[in-house]
Amino acid sequence: MIGVIRNGRLVTGDGVIEGDIGFTDGVIDRIGTALGGATIADVDGAWVLPGAIDPHIHISLGGYAITEPLLHDLHQAARAALRGGVTTIGAYAQRTPASTVAEAVEAEIGRAGDGVATDYFINALLIPGDDIEETVARSAAVGVTSFKTMVAYARRGLMLDDASICLLMERAAEVGGVTLVHAENGGAIDYLDAVERNRGVTNASYLRSQPPDLEPEGMNRTALFAALTGGRLHFVHCTSAQGAAMLGNLKDSGASVTAETQIHYLLLTNDEVLERGPLGKVGPPLRDHGHQALLWDALADGRIDHLSSDHSPKSLEVKLSAPNILDATYGGIAGTGVMLPLAFSEGFAKGRLTIERLAEVTSTRAAQIYGIYPQKGVLAEGSDADLVVIAEGRPEVRLTHDNLEPAAGYSLFDSLSTGGTPTLVIRGGSVVLSDGKLVGPENGRYLARYPKA
Repeated sequence: MIGVIRNGRLVTGDGVIEGDIGFTDGVIDRIGTALGGATIADVDGAWVLPGAIDPHIHISLGGYAITEPLLHDLHQAARAALRGGVTTIGAYAQRTPASTVAEAVEAEIGRAGDGVATDYFINALLIPGDDIEETVARSAAVGVTSFKTMVAYARRGLMLDDASICLLMERAAEVGGVTLVHAENGGAIDYLDAVERNRGVTNASYLRSQPPDLEPEGMNRTALFAALTGGRLHFVHCTSAQGAAMLGNLKDSGASVTAETQIHYLLLTNDEVLERGPLGKVGPPLRDHGHQALLWDALADGRIDHLSSDHSPKSLEVKLSAPNILDATYGGIAGTGVMLPLAFSEGFAKGRLTIERLAEVTSTRAAQIYGIYPQKGVLAEGSDADLVVIAEGRPEVRLTHDNLEPAAGYSLFDSLSTGGTPTLVIRGGSVVLSDGKLVGPENGRYLARYPKA
């Protein structure tokens, strides 16, 4: 298919260009003015951004809930992502009752033929009991080179020991990959959890059990492991001023580290936990208001590299099923559809991010870190024709569960609204969303990431 988007403000790798962008057979081949070819849309001065990339999506695997029931499988998560301008997702695969990590990875790769609405890649998630050597080798053989672990949640059986983390980093480095780390301190969390239980559990107990000072400790410790093993390290969320400061220190020292944060840490506070209890429980916790301006600053200046969503929608019943907040499930965020719209309205429109930095934090930097750049992440000749059109002055949309995930019965974002919802999304040269409606086709590709020779 040959097509042209006309009269846009194109946010390219070389800056903003006012004009047209053309593509043939799903690949951008022309950027300029008065381009020849069939008009897909005249966007009349709207912003045209590279398709957003959300590399942090949690899904059900082969019908298994993993820890607690999730409302989305790969297909449902991809549809939710497209509504917010995300054209590429990175989904986590981990051990299930019926499969090893490597088998779960291979199964999700195979779903491309079932009709996935976005392009996608897979991140392998390892917990105690997984075979690190086999997982890395088999995953790399099918183009998976990002491997997640946690230095938290020991009591839940999810925290790898230090020796295993070092081994994982070493093996990931050997296949040209990256180790993704949830950075806190699991031993300290378990100690503080016990203190709170002895004291008597309230909603504030959760916040006290995972204080922000544990984040930079986990970052510093695992950065040392990465230096010892020659590994490349990516922190899957930065939630605090202390974490942002540590990232600055590590990067200034030359450490091979990068990091993401998520839109809920930039816009919501721990009042959600104090007032709503388990419905506001995400991991790590939401922080108090004083952290937010410093997180925005770190995102703007590059200490934090990009945004993600931690998308993991769960039902109201599941979120409220435990006897207290310390035993309640984590996550439940229906966030992939709001990542870009909120970054546009709260970041760019309010002057916290330039439009060029908006494109970097919602697309370019994730593409670079996860090994899919420049195929993804940039409006440039030779890159995939993944484009998002956002017009300024659009009506505000309230982010209730009805607008995000009706089956959840609640929304973490229901106090927020945005005027940054896309009017048009193109993936692989095809219109896949128009005026808020998914119009297909659902022929997204699995993106294999093999080490370059």
